[in-house]
Amino acid sequence: MEENNNVLTDRKTKLKFLLSSWIKKDSNKLFLLILVLAFIVRLWIFFKTMNQPIWWDEADYLSAAKRWAGINPNVIDIWYYRRGLFWPLFNSLFFIFGIDEIGIRIALVLFSTGIVFVSYLLIKEMFDKKLATLVGICLTFSWIFMFFTGRTLSNLPSTFFLLTSLFFFYKGYVLQKGNKFIYLFGLFFALTCLTRMQYLLSAIPMIIFAFIKERHRFLLNKQLWIAIGIFAVIFIPQFYMHWQHFGNPVTDLAKFYLGVGSSQTGEVGVKLAKTSDLFLYFNNLPYILDANQKGYYTLFAFSPLYFIFIFGFLLFFFDTIIGFDKIFNNLEIQKRFFILSWISISFLFMGYIAPHLEQRYIMETLPFLFLIAVYPYILLEKFFAGKFKIREGTFLWTISFLLILILIPNIIFGNNLTELKKTSNFEVKDAGLWIKQNSNPDDIIMSDSLPQLTYYSERSVYPFNLAPRRDSVRHNNESDFMDFVETNKPKYMTLTAFERQEDWVFALPQKYPELIVPVQVYKQNEQPVFVVYEFKYD
Repeated sequence: MEENNNVLTDRKTKLKFLLSSWIKKDSNKLFLLILVLAFIVRLWIFFKTMNQPIWWDEADYLSAAKRWAGINPNVIDIWYYRRGLFWPLFNSLFFIFGIDEIGIRIALVLFSTGIVFVSYLLIKEMFDKKLATLVGICLTFSWIFMFFTGRTLSNLPSTFFLLTSLFFFYKGYVLQKGNKFIYLFGLFFALTCLTRMQYLLSAIPMIIFAFIKERHRFLLNKQLWIAIGIFAVIFIPQFYMHWQHFGNPVTDLAKFYLGVGSSQTGEVGVKLAKTSDLFLYFNNLPYILDANQKGYYTLFAFSPLYFIFIFGFLLFFFDTIIGFDKIFNNLEIQKRFFILSWISISFLFMGYIAPHLEQRYIMETLPFLFLIAVYPYILLEKFFAGKFKIREGTFLWTISFLLILILIPNIIFGNNLTELKKTSNFEVKDAGLWIKQNSNPDDIIMSDSLPQLTYYSERSVYPFNLAPRRDSVRHNNESDFMDFVETNKPKYMTLTAFERQEDWVFALPQKYPELIVPVQVYKQNEQPVFVVYEFKYD
C-alpha cells in the first residue's frame, strides 16, 4: 500500500514538473493565452446566438435529429440521404437526454475552439511552434469561424475531424511516430466524411502526398490499408442508406456532383459552374482573409493580411518552384506542394459545384492560408535577430500583438454579421411554435419553409410541390396540390416572403377564400412577411 502511494506521489511530482517547465516557455504561454481567447470569443458568440432562429440547412439537420430522437416519430422523413448521417445522429443525443438545441450550440463552441487547438498541433508538427502560434491567432479572430460558431451546421465539426485526421496522418504516416496514429487517421477521416461528404475529396491531396513521398510503394503500406479498412467499416451504415435511396453511391455521387456517368435516380444533380466560375474562391481571398468585401476582384482595396499573404505565398513556395525536380527526395518541398494541392483542389472543386460562393465551404483550407500569410515572420525574425539584441520571446509577443491589430476588421465584421443575421427568420420560428401549440401531432402543414417548420412545429410539413425530400417526385401545379388537400386534409398552410414560391401558390387564398383563411400574420416594418392560413373544410 505504501509502495503504491509512493508511485502515485512520484507521478504527481513528475506531472507538476512537466507542466511548470512547459508553461515557462514564452511560446507555450502565448499559445495557452490564444486558446483561452479562442474559447472566450466563441462563448461570446454563443451568448449572442443561443436563441437565434435556425436557417434552412440547420433545420434540415435538426429536424432529422428530432425525428431520430423519437420526438414525434410520425413526422414524415425529410432527411436527404446524400448527406453524411453523423451530425443529425450526434444532435439527436442532445434531444434524447433533454438538453436540446442549447447543448448542440455549446458543442459547436468546443468544436470551433478545437479547430484552433488541432491546427496548432498540425502546424507545429509540420513546421514549428512560432508559426503554429501565429496561425492560432488568425483562426481565433477569423470572421468565418466567429460567425459560424453561431450556426448549427456541419462545417465546424467536420473541419475539426478533418484537421484531426490530417494531424494523425502526418504524425503517423509522414513522421512515422507510431502505427496507432495511422489507425486514428482512418477513424477520424471516417467521422469527417460521415459529417460532411464534401471532404471525401480531401483524400486526393493525401494520396498525392503519399505518392511523392514513396511513389508507388505507398500502395504496399500495410498500416494505410488497415486505416482504409477502419474507414470502410465505420462507413457501412452511410453506404447502405445511400444505396437504398440512390443506388451505387460511387456512380451516384460522380453523376450528381461531378456530372460524370449516370445516376439510377435520374436526377439532374447540382448546378455545376461555368469554367469562369472555377476561380471564385481564389478571387474571394481578400474577403476570406480580411473581411474586405470591396477587395473581391481588386488589389487596390486595403486588405493588409491579404497583401502579406501575397508576399508570404511567393516566399513560402519559392523553394518548391526552383527545386521541383527534387520533390521525391525533399520533405520540405513535399510539404509545401501538399499544402498547395490541399488549397487548390478545395477551391477549384467548390468553385465547380458551388458557384454561389459560401466561405464556410473552404474552412479546412484556412489554417494553411493563414500559415502562408504569417510565413514572412521567418524573415522578420532573422533580420531583427541579426540587427538587434531582441529576446526571441519578446519578438514573438510583439508580432502577435501587431497581428491582432491587423485582424481587428475580422473581429468587427464577425460581430456585425452575427448581430445582423441573428434575428433573421424569427417570424418562421414564431409561426412554427404557434402551429405546434394550435395543432395535433398528426396534423399536416403545407409550406415551402419545410425544414424550419418541421423542426419548430414538430408536424409533418409538405411543400407546395409535394416533395418533402429533394429526391421526391415534384408536382408544380395547382391541380395536384388541390387533390392532395382534398385527400389528406392539411390543417394549415403558410405563405412567406422568405421563400421563392410560384404565382399560383400566392393566388390560392384569393381563389379559395372560404377554404383558405388567414389566422396569423407576422410583419416587418408594418409589411406582412409570413402568413399562416387555416383550411376550413366545413
